[in-house]
Amino acid sequence: MAVQPAAQQSFRFADKDELNRLMDELEVQIGFVPDPDATPEKVRQLMLADGIRPEENAFSREIVRLRHGDDE
Repeated sequence: MAVQPAAQQSFRFADKDELNRLMDELEVQIGFVPDPDATPEKVRQLMLADGIRPEENAFSREIVRLRHGDDE
């Protein structure tokens, strides 16, 4: 049995300037306004003010559910 060489793949690298332009357009469309003073502490305070309880791990649980389904 002869070993065949692995098929060569053609890699296309993303144009970062184009990606940045597209992301800027998307942010405008969805109304995203970046906060240059944002910190993890501010995010935690805003989440607590909205009633999100960190001990529930809601975000982590949702990520796990999306990856593995509802069986776990």
